[in-house]
Amino acid sequence: MNTENKILQAAYNIFLKYGYHGTTLQQIASKAVVNKASIHYYFRSKDRLYLKVVKNVLDLILNTEFGIISDRKGFEKPAWFLITELYNNRNLFENALKELYQDDWDKKISEIEKWLEFSFNEGLYLLTAK
Repeated sequence: MNTENKILQAAYNIFLKYGYHGTTLQQIASKAVVNKASIHYYFRSKDRLYLKVVKNVLDLILNTEFGIISDRKGFEKPAWFLITELYNNRNLFENALKELYQDDWDKKISEIEKWLEFSFNEGLYLLTAK
């Protein structure tokens, strides 16, 4: 795995666990086993890296058909991340969506909320903070 992918994977895991405000670049660098300068080289800032993670999470959940989630475990952390970011960091999360989906960012929020509601109603995962 190359350095950029190691950083992105580490950021994914840490942002999903701690959210934007609970994550530091040093945590990401330590988990990826790289120096902090590498993060700045590949992603320029914590905000740019967060944007990539949000995009990856949205690609995962919005491209999964309702009712066709076979790996419940694989959706627990993304669901937890979406809930915490939507309700604890809504402005930051909306700004990320506005940048990623300029024309229909508000539609994406609606799709995320529907996905979360469906997931809870169908019991597709158990929401746990690990």
